[in-house]
Amino acid sequence: INALSDVSINFPAGEVTGLIGGNGAGKSTLLKTIVGVLKPSSGQVHLWGRPHLLTPGMGFNRTLSGRENVILGGLAAGMALDEVKSKQEEIIEFADIGHFIDLPTTTYSSGMFGRLAFAVATHVDPEILLVDEALSAGDSGFRKRAVSRIRDLCSSAKAIIVVSHSSALVSEMATEAVWLHRGEVKMQGQVDKVTESYLSFNAATNETAQLQ
Repeated sequence: INALSDVSINFPAGEVTGLIGGNGAGKSTLLKTIVGVLKPSSGQVHLWGRPHLLTPGMGFNRTLSGRENVILGGLAAGMALDEVKSKQEEIIEFADIGHFIDLPTTTYSSGMFGRLAFAVATHVDPEILLVDEALSAGDSGFRKRAVSRIRDLCSSAKAIIVVSHSSALVSEMATEAVWLHRGEVKMQGQVDKVTESYLSFNAATNETAQLQ
């Protein structure tokens, strides 16, 4: 199976690009290739900056409290201990999960866990931020703050790529979009036009997973 084939995309600084497509389209594979977790069998990835892949709970220990995982997650993302400690209260305030911050994360709902993971990752100050389905479980109030945080990051010339099955979330956060289908770029351009074509395609087909 070729997870990706003939994919050539530029992700400019100061822009949020939404990456959409069905299950098996190659979205997560592309992010893992960009960040260096996977090595492409052909072709090259050129980066101008340090990438950080945000997936729910990356670097977290589920037996520890949220407060402890702020430290652990920050260290796993490449922050120095002093830097994490200086930002700890700011991160906790942004996550806004109340007294649960001092309870083991095994007691968290998926939304609470995602909020904490997002708060940690977006305070790392990465030059390239890759967000993989990390906001799918968030409530509407937190999503608005998350969108605002993403835009703030873009104001300092960050390149941001957001993967989500929610076309509404992609439209809200992104200015550009790339539609992957069976490992290939089916369409790219203005987010509204791409998501509209994607939704029309889904309405006309019954494909639940993509396999070449």
